[in-house]
Amino acid sequence: MCKDNAKLSKRVTKVFLRSIEQAHLDTVKGYLKALKPFLRANDSLKQQKLEWVFGIPEVVSRKVYGDSKCKYGLELIDRINEESTKFSSPILFGAADEALIAQIVKCKGRFDV
Repeated sequence: MCKDNAKLSKRVTKVFLRSIEQAHLDTVKGYLKALKPFLRANDSLKQQKLEWVFGIPEVVSRKVYGDSKCKYGLELIDRINEESTKFSSPILFGAADEALIAQIVKCKGRFDV
């Protein structure tokens, strides 16, 4: 149904990402199995689907209080567990919504699986 249909593909991607984010560890495996054929379908939207699901890497940047210039990436790292790159999905706009790679990095170390 989603083959070459951008509007429906965006909706399905949002459902997958939000469901995976809210799911328990036991049900995530089922979502990932269902996500695989969606991403592997050969159509004109294959590249966009990958970007929507996994996110686009962006270097973290921010202007530190008192400085006149912005700092980027490693300049902002104070602790070893801080990230210098964020992965944002172009179809998610909420503050709590994250791309799949960002969800995996966030859970790293909390789950053994």
